[in-house]
Amino acid sequence: MTREEFFNLQPLAIFGVSSRGTGFGVAAFKDLTKLGIKSYPINPKNGKLGDQTIYSSLSDLPEKPKAAVILTKGEGALAAVEECSRHAIDWVWLQGGSDVPEVQRLCSELGINALRGQCIMMRRGMFPHSLHRFFHDLFGGKS
Repeated sequence: MTREEFFNLQPLAIFGVSSRGTGFGVAAFKDLTKLGIKSYPINPKNGKLGDQTIYSSLSDLPEKPKAAVILTKGEGALAAVEECSRHAIDWVWLQGGSDVPEVQRLCSELGINALRGQCIMMRRGMFPHSLHRFFHDLFGGKS
């Protein structure tokens, strides 16, 4: 699956969106929403982000997502992968701190396909992600 095809797997579950209104999870969720990508924010602490509910788990969502973006790290990333497995979500995007051997191995063991090695917002996002894309392409990075 290409990264562009991943964006067609809607709705997406976005693990790691904070109700504090700051951080990469919030930025990614807001940018994806602005791009018209239907997604649901997830954080075990739940809460609100403006008018948007932050759900505590996949079980709480109003509909089943077709894929997930994991923006957490450590135990949070492992728990997100396990939850995706329980809900038969077989595509995840491992971002940043979740893209580590332990999480990759768990995805493989559970039969979950993982896209990895690139910022989720680099190809679709607005500034500053577009600047990241520019330098990535300028210096010969692969998509």
